Amino acid sequence: MESFEGKTAVITGGGSGIGRGIARVLAKAGANVVIADINQEWADETVNEIAELGGNAIPVRTDVSKLESLQALADAAYERFGAVHILCNNAGVMAWQHADEAVHADWEFVINVNLWGVIHGVETFLPRMLAQGDECHIVNTASIAGVIPSGVSALYSTTKFAVVGLSETMSNELAGTNVSVSVLCPGAVTSRLGISTEANRPEGSTPRPATPLDRKGLGSDVSALDADSCGELVRNAIREKRLHIFTEPTLRARVQQRLEATVADFDALSSPEALA
Repeated sequence: MESFEGKTAVITGGGSGIGRGIARVLAKAGANVVIADINQEWADETVNEIAELGGNAIPVRTDVSKLESLQALADAAYERFGAVHILCNNAGVMAWQHADEAVHADWEFVINVNLWGVIHGVETFLPRMLAQGDECHIVNTASIAGVIPSGVSALYSTTKFAVVGLSETMSNELAGTNVSVSVLCPGAVTSRLGISTEANRPEGSTPRPATPLDRKGLGSDVSALDADSCGELVRNAIREKRLHIFTEPTLRARVQQRLEATVADFDALSSPEALA
């Protein structure tokens, strides 16, 4: 997608953090932007910022865990702008529990938002994008914790590994069509993720104090990337139709180590006893 001028982008979780950064960058590039967020005040803030930049945006309160909310979002976007060219399935929540600590409500909460939220976006917008016939792009936000195991939470990594797998498979399935796919796998980015998670955490799930994210196990020694810089990486990947979007060069070695360890486990098949 060489030009964003006059294109329309729908961004879930667009009220803050990565979503707001993507929205600001695409608006500066000339795109119309639909800001979807469960927090109406945050969505309005992003729309106002884009207006100050001279851009065009509308807010739509959206709960990505509910299919009907995504359907209403799509209807609003198409009614206002006539087409959607970019979909960023970006809304997400954090989880801090290890598998042996979590209760069912914890699993349900993080899966409903981080995985079902992406699926709801795909099943709602993809058919319309294919029917449009013009160039379109879907960006699904995962995490570096969807590429290398996270020491933070098995719950969180479960959803993010799933989003990576979904995105890679969609990219293969949609090859030759008008829709291309990217998966965003960021490290630390400035955001309100912890605040949003606690504000929307359902009754019966496990609370977490508003403390800085424990990044143990991600192997990163850099400070958080600002959201607009992350948005610029997303914009560039859309232009290049690049599948994977990473944000932290220091994590390359960790990804390589995981791949090498995975491949090394095939060596067990070379022993005479392996298949006995």
